[in-house]
Amino acid sequence: MADDALQLEQQAAPPAPGHSRALILGLGAVAIFMVSYLLAWGDAYRLSAAYLKDADTSFQDGRYLDALMGYQEFSQARGRYVQRGGYIQVERIWANRYAWPRPDAVQRAKERIQEILEQRLTIAEAEQFVQENIGRKNPYMGIIYLRLGELYEAEGRLRDAEDIYTSIPSLFPSDEALIERARVNLEKLQQRDTGHLLTS
Repeated sequence: MADDALQLEQQAAPPAPGHSRALILGLGAVAIFMVSYLLAWGDAYRLSAAYLKDADTSFQDGRYLDALMGYQEFSQARGRYVQRGGYIQVERIWANRYAWPRPDAVQRAKERIQEILEQRLTIAEAEQFVQENIGRKNPYMGIIYLRLGELYEAEGRLRDAEDIYTSIPSLFPSDEALIERARVNLEKLQQRDTGHLLTS
């Protein structure tokens, strides 16, 4: 009986001060993390919205490389150069897998990147991009270099196109999809050359 009373008394006793303090500290840490994350998410959202607006303006003006990569512009009001955004920068802001939830702007930026790369990019813009990014790490270097070859081919600069297609495997050895696309392009180009020789 005395044992039962002792057990009831222990069960009814408040938690030890050390346990309460640890619980409060844990909850406090979670709350600080959540507030910090929300503030960082808000900053990322505002920056990507501003960059998307810059990129859309460049796109509408037909400046597709600026729309893709962004550019620097001198601000008279600030007395210094300021960064204007591009679609690639919008994508990069949200590239981390823990960046969640991603705004709709990210998908829109990806669609515009694809459109520029496959439909809008000119030879001059592709050449400029390649020259400006030689020796730099840029995830779009491979596809833009390949697109330059395709643009050369479309303009009849077949030797330049062939040079690019044949150099892709050594320049981008880890990009299997890019290598395969270059191989297919090269085969078609060589068949075209062979057919031209046979009919001439």
